[in-house]
Amino acid sequence: MRGDSRRPARATAAAALICAVAPAGAACAEDYELVAAIGLESNSAFRGTLGDGFRPASYGYVEFARGELLAGVFVNPVKIQGETGPLILSYAEWKPSAGKLDFEIGGRRYWFPGSSDFSFDFERDGVIDHAGAKGLFEAVAGVRRRFDGGRLHLRVFYTPDGFADTDSAWYVNGEARKTIAHGFEARGSVGVSRFENALYNEDYVDYRIGVHKSALGFDMFLRYSDTAGLGGPDNSAVIFGIERSFTLASSDRDDRRRFDKILNDWQFEKSLLGLSGLPAVSAD
Repeated sequence: MRGDSRRPARATAAAALICAVAPAGAACAEDYELVAAIGLESNSAFRGTLGDGFRPASYGYVEFARGELLAGVFVNPVKIQGETGPLILSYAEWKPSAGKLDFEIGGRRYWFPGSSDFSFDFERDGVIDHAGAKGLFEAVAGVRRRFDGGRLHLRVFYTPDGFADTDSAWYVNGEARKTIAHGFEARGSVGVSRFENALYNEDYVDYRIGVHKSALGFDMFLRYSDTAGLGGPDNSAVIFGIERSFTLASSDRDDRRRFDKILNDWQFEKSLLGLSGLPAVSAD
């Protein structure tokens, strides 16, 4: 219960461990938070492209934020090229601020443990023309500007190897948010994907618009998303998602969420994850 000094044993142990391993107890001197969450989406979409199978799609994550640093691990089941297995996404970011601007610099690694290489048979003759590992590394840099009742956010992503070793690629995304009536928040974004090797991937645009709401301890959204310039199956979809997070340890004595997540900040749009870890500040 909030305000109760008898914190759960697991939270106390986690907080003690954080303080013990940090240099000179620095973690205890700065605001920190260890969070876990589980979520469910009616359909999974990554940068506008719909997932194959697992509808609804479940996921979970654990994330640690301390001062300007953020790190986490995200897990959900995926089905790619007829093969089912876990996606493990680990990430870390540095999120400094200067004046009214918040910045982020970091990287992430997509892991598909136990999966085979992704193969391409362009001529459909049974001969594999290209094969590469599903996992990849991606760097990210971004900036956001808060204003009264909302914010603007720009991010740039770069991978030197790409999915299945198909060469380098860029992804640029711009998002706008605005608080509307009764605690709802409207969000809209546009993203552009560009690939070095057009043999394996198509350049395309993705976009989405939706409303988000936090209530009764849950974070929820309803949005429409689609792509333009991408061949293959239709990616237009209306998607509903719901997530519940739990604070395992916090520098706040009452275990109150002090970071962005409590401010209606839906955590895991998988293409844009890593949103918490910045102190909640009022816009002026």
